Amino acid sequence: MTSNESPSYTTQHSNTSTYSNESEISSPSPSPLPANNTVQYGPIHIRLCRRPAPTIATGRRPKHLVLAGEEAIKREKRREKNREAARKLKERRQCIEDELNQKLKELQGEHTNLQEYLQQLQQRKQHLQEKVNNCLNDPMDELLLNDSQDITLFLEQYLGDLDLFDESKESDFDFDFDFDVDISSIQ
Repeated sequence: MTSNESPSYTTQHSNTSTYSNESEISSPSPSPLPANNTVQYGPIHIRLCRRPAPTIATGRRPKHLVLAGEEAIKREKRREKNREAARKLKERRQCIEDELNQKLKELQGEHTNLQEYLQQLQQRKQHLQEKVNNCLNDPMDELLLNDSQDITLFLEQYLGDLDLFDESKESDFDFDFDFDVDISSIQ
């Protein structure tokens, strides 16, 4: 076989037609086997092999085929190289997987820390909001909203302090202002 010729393949053929009515559809039928073991399908000549090829159609030898000599040594070297390459690839994949698992643990820890920090900030915000709301409420309104027992305790507490009021400080206050002034001008 020359380099321009295509490789030969083992084929099976049948002399019977697959169609029941040959007048409607004609199929090429192989011509009888001549002495050189070729079969002609129309313009195509196929040479039949009497012994199995040493390689399969893809060009590879079957792995169960026993080789001897230099071919066996080449096969074993190739297999050893493949084993080594597979081992290195497995190690690289394991290394990448370990790095990714480590990174995942770090990111999960960081996520947990950020969640805790967020919760602390939300609590701080709520606390500050409560303080702002308490500052906006008038203390007298809050006092009046309480029950009467709280009011009496509050008044008793501060009524007792009137005795401690320093009369010398009383002169600092201007109690002589004119009550006839329009109240709207004060507000």
